[in-house]
Amino acid sequence: MNNMLFKSGINLENSVTDFVSSNNSVTLFSAYIKLDELERINISKNIKQIIVRWEIEDLCKKVSDLEIYDYCVDNGIALYRNSRIHLKTLWDGQNSIILGSANVTGRGVGEKGDNFNYELNAFVSPISFEDIQYFHYIINESEYVTEELYYEIKMLIKSIELPKLEFPKLVTRKKTNDYFLVSQLPMSDSPELLYEIYSNKNYPLEDQINASHDLSIYNIQPNLTKYDFFETLKTNFNKHPFIIALKEHILSEPNQSLRYGGVVSWIQNNTTTVPTPRSWELKKDQLVNVLYTWICYFDSRYKWSVPGNRSQVIQFKNII
Repeated sequence: MNNMLFKSGINLENSVTDFVSSNNSVTLFSAYIKLDELERINISKNIKQIIVRWEIEDLCKKVSDLEIYDYCVDNGIALYRNSRIHLKTLWDGQNSIILGSANVTGRGVGEKGDNFNYELNAFVSPISFEDIQYFHYIINESEYVTEELYYEIKMLIKSIELPKLEFPKLVTRKKTNDYFLVSQLPMSDSPELLYEIYSNKNYPLEDQINASHDLSIYNIQPNLTKYDFFETLKTNFNKHPFIIALKEHILSEPNQSLRYGGVVSWIQNNTTTVPTPRSWELKKDQLVNVLYTWICYFDSRYKWSVPGNRSQVIQFKNII
């Protein structure tokens, strides 16, 4: 089976447009459709059928456009309405599809603006006989949009006067506490290992999962040079609120050092445990060692050692 993932902000709109362009007869199922985005993905004019939800509420709130009717008439597209539609799928009429979370809107498939939706779509081929039958069933259960139905819907929309409601906006914004979740700590054994996995994906799955976590936490973009990778990682690691707070705690201790038990206690007292994958649970025993390694790697003022048979100690080096 040939499967691929398409992500908003990376390759979603281009992949959908390419799918449409590479197939002669595409059927589009989408709860919400905005005309400008439909025109963008259908530049090849290969979409031949559209099934849209078109609830009256959707049209009044303008989350879907009534104007796609004229577009379909002008381009010979069969337009159907089905108020039960919630799926978002493009089907080539044979045995390949793109499906996922993205509606055919600017913030959906279109990835428009700074606040586009986080969407994930997938290409799947081949699909089964039962899958193909499911699409035919939905089309058969849908209502063909005639000119009469279009005008009926249009008049219903005109007859409705929506109240003007203003909802407060609550923007998703990370707060200080979000940086003190256990899941904010590095999982890769060292920055060098992280770079090796970043530049060469041929590593065990657990190492890849740990690395993907760290690349996300420290905002490492794809295809950086080795120099840019380590400079970005160093900057973002050292300015992470958790790392800053832990370093400040070490400096406040006698001899500006902290034993293993002290670090464990500080972590327990200053972080919030959240449900995490089992791979994280398995890594907990190495948590302090990993932290020591990362802190000392990116800040030469710190060192860690095992004095005698005692536990690991991290210490600030008072370099003049």
